[in-house]
Amino acid sequence: MWVWALAPPSAISILPSAAHFAHIGRIGYPIPDGLGYYNRGMKKHVDLPDVASERDTRGVALHAVGIRGLRLPIRLIGGTGNEQTVIAVADLSVDIDAEQRGTHMSRLVSTLYEWASAPQSPESVYTLLQLTQERLQSRRAQLRLQFPYFIPLAAPVSGTPGLLDVEVEWECALNNGASSAVSFFAFPAMTLCPCSKEISDYGAHNQRAIVRLWLRTKDRLPRLPEAYLPLVQESASALVYPVLKRPDEKYITERSYETPRFVEDVARELTLRLQSREELCWFRVECESIESIHNHNAFAVYESPRGK
Repeated sequence: MWVWALAPPSAISILPSAAHFAHIGRIGYPIPDGLGYYNRGMKKHVDLPDVASERDTRGVALHAVGIRGLRLPIRLIGGTGNEQTVIAVADLSVDIDAEQRGTHMSRLVSTLYEWASAPQSPESVYTLLQLTQERLQSRRAQLRLQFPYFIPLAAPVSGTPGLLDVEVEWECALNNGASSAVSFFAFPAMTLCPCSKEISDYGAHNQRAIVRLWLRTKDRLPRLPEAYLPLVQESASALVYPVLKRPDEKYITERSYETPRFVEDVARELTLRLQSREELCWFRVECESIESIHNHNAFAVYESPRGK
């Protein structure tokens, strides 16, 4: 069977099946040549050198070598058992000894695909990292996953259903059996300026804000954002909602006016709420207001002492 890599002579292309593609790249199987079709004149058995496994003599061990920016779908199982397919961007790396010239990048890609082929919970990232260590014979494996996560969020008065997208990032590592994980969330919210309200006869300037949250938990597992959305809602002037009817818009306008917040206020309010969370050993809070009356933004940051 021939496959044209360049423009075919007719409008109809002859494509192989998915099973056929699965054989491409195996030793001894014909692969496409520069003319755009399979070169059937190749030898059936060829010994190809493994350059990455060659010995290196420069004496420099590398802390992280791997792939960055691999986009793939992952079926995530949330805390309530619900399953959600996310399109994630993955970085996966391992350490290599000073004597090893390179790692086997294709094994990293294949391991990620294999892991993502079944539904996964947050804690299963360590299954992926253990498998990566075994296949690459490394002491350390590191994963970064970035993806949008959707939380069901109904309008506050009408109850109109919607989905709030939250940016999520996990940074996880296994190092000689020790695990670590930092979870990052970016929640959209709203701030209304207390000073503007105080000095103005009419209204007050308000704007969308981004509340960023970094977490490290005592169980060293990555987290999903559902449990922390109510804390943001209580700390900001108001949440933003994907769908609003007129009664909802009235409610949010009045709620934000009755709950004015500087970025400093949001950071402090959220900090107090996070300090009471038993599962956390470290966190960082950042509130950034996308200012409506300035051509610059305002922000405030709090970071807790480092826990073990």
